[in-house]
Amino acid sequence: MAALLGLLFFQGTTKPEDKATSSHLAFSPDMPANIKAIVDQKCYGCHNAESKNEKGKAKLDWDAFEASKKAKQMATKGKIAEALEAGEMPPAKFLENKPEGKLTEAELATLLEWSAGKKKSN
Repeated sequence: MAALLGLLFFQGTTKPEDKATSSHLAFSPDMPANIKAIVDQKCYGCHNAESKNEKGKAKLDWDAFEASKKAKQMATKGKIAEALEAGEMPPAKFLENKPEGKLTEAELATLLEWSAGKKKSN
């Protein structure tokens, strides 16, 4: 019983630096930190299992992405690259209400490099 209480206490306490670096995402260690940061800040709000945006989570659910097999992840990354290259993400209608959701050129280049294997131009 004492071990269980100790475990619950330990899980409930975090160091201040843990909160600063924590993410909504339960990403695997395979995903680079820079990608996690962009996705968490700009994409995850609409593309997660708990999102109220049914269309967004139907097209891409980051939670399901991480749980999927590598082959499915590769196919999904290809679709992400296509949507980014076509300028479809984030959608213009979304940006009308949340202009801060727009990807910067650097964020776009980083996501494209990760999703399509493209190299950033300097």
